[in-house]
Amino acid sequence: MIDLNGKKIVDLTVELIARVTRLDGTIEEGTTDHYGHGWPSEETINEQDGTMEQLVGANQGTVSDWPIGAISGHMGSHIQLGVRHNDNWTCLPEGMKGIWDVPLNTYYGEACVCVLDHLKGGDILPEHLDNVRNGDIVILHSCWSGDDQPTLVGETARWLAEDKKIKMLAVGGPGISWETNWDGPEPDNSPTHRAMTGNNIPIVYPLANIENLKNDRVFFMSLPLHVERMEGTWVRAIAIE
Repeated sequence: MIDLNGKKIVDLTVELIARVTRLDGTIEEGTTDHYGHGWPSEETINEQDGTMEQLVGANQGTVSDWPIGAISGHMGSHIQLGVRHNDNWTCLPEGMKGIWDVPLNTYYGEACVCVLDHLKGGDILPEHLDNVRNGDIVILHSCWSGDDQPTLVGETARWLAEDKKIKMLAVGGPGISWETNWDGPEPDNSPTHRAMTGNNIPIVYPLANIENLKNDRVFFMSLPLHVERMEGTWVRAIAIE
């Protein structure tokens, strides 16, 4: 049996509070993640047993104004891969997989924690990630936000994916600017997305509480929902020290 005595478990998942439209039409406001994504839901009655339940997204349209009329798999802390998400881009390789295609052990394992507080506003280069081992899950974090965040440039993303062959990229937010050139022309847009999903490496973000980790190597677990055809799903991400 696995023994967690003496281990510290740190929840790295962003906390969201749902925005709920109650049966009487009143609205209880919620919170959003670092990207402004919230969790709209609507109270309803289950006609089979009379219990109250919350519909995620839109029911009668009363939640359509905040910020969009339904929920996607990209609200709060979530995992994404390429199929059905960016496989419509040009110049991506054959053989890309969806979240449901890769084995479960893709989503947990040994991880290195890369704290980049010393890189205020700078580019993240391979020499800044000298604790990354081949096959690691890589957790990136800094204390900065906005324009002061260190930036994961495309060359470093490709080095992580193709040279270090990392298992998963896990990104704190705020803390790391990693979705670079996202609105550029193809095939030079979103180099980190292309490097990771093109090599079937999941991306999990935004993460929180990374600053509570004391070790630079942890056991990381971030399991997606077992729903085929969803290009992104919500997760509960934890680190075990």
